[in-house]
Amino acid sequence: MRWRSPRVGLAALARPARPRAGRARLGRRTVYILPTREGLLLAPALAALLLLGLHYNNNAALAFTFLLASVAVVAILHTYRELAGVGIAAEPAGEAFAGGRQRFRLRLDGGGRPRRVRVAAGGVAAEVAVPAEGEAAAVLAVPAPRRGMLALGRVRLETTRPLGLFRAWGYAETGAEAVVYPRPAPPAGLPPGGAGEAEGGADAEGGGGAFHDLGRWRDGESLRRVHWPLAARGRGLHLKRFAAPAGGTLWLTWEAASGDAEARLARLCRWVLDAEAAGLAYGLALPGARIPPGRGAVHRRRCLERLGRWPR
Repeated sequence: MRWRSPRVGLAALARPARPRAGRARLGRRTVYILPTREGLLLAPALAALLLLGLHYNNNAALAFTFLLASVAVVAILHTYRELAGVGIAAEPAGEAFAGGRQRFRLRLDGGGRPRRVRVAAGGVAAEVAVPAEGEAAAVLAVPAPRRGMLALGRVRLETTRPLGLFRAWGYAETGAEAVVYPRPAPPAGLPPGGAGEAEGGADAEGGGGAFHDLGRWRDGESLRRVHWPLAARGRGLHLKRFAAPAGGTLWLTWEAASGDAEARLARLCRWVLDAEAAGLAYGLALPGARIPPGRGAVHRRRCLERLGRWPR
């Protein structure tokens, strides 16, 4: 019969448990507790009361000192129980563009007893009253500085109830992620009808659409639609704008935008928003990827997510 070294068991007990991603529940090995500032001030106050009671042989002072000390010890247990057993899960709530804030919805359950906890992640926090049965929800608006995948990261839960003498806290990894879309470029009208450009067919200048009007050229827009005769007369740069092609189908292509990759993504993001607002059926054509024409919230989200996930 082989015996295992006792060091292995002691090391396993001493090693903090790593919170698991997904639905997390704080347990005895994931809750930590320390005195608050008020709790630290209580210790010298109790020591002073104890010395006074001993010096003057005052039984009332001694009894009061031991009573306060007992209350403090009981408060440790109640503060710990206020947090241990709390369950938490998180999911994205809404959409975000680069430079804005991505909202995450946190769902907490009390595990059979009412609680009040503070949740914090990404530099923002919220107080949540959790019922004994069912769930409570809180929304954290986390900064989204750039496009791409944004992870909520580690969520901190803490409480100082019931007396505020001790602070219990723990961490949970929910694994929640969201796609942050590119920051839209300023409005500048939709590109040419694009059906010919995407398929390699007719009329690259107008994309099959009829001439509509002229608009002032803005930085980041393609030079292919500039009205050069007007520019030669010193009237500045103006774009030839065309109506949507027959059938209301529009192709938003990588080549129709100009600038570096981020500028193109910003312009394509703007075109997706404008085409959806105009009620057009539109497709998205990127190098090595294509989304067929469509419309509606699901199609819009699919196009924006593809732009947000584009490699940096």
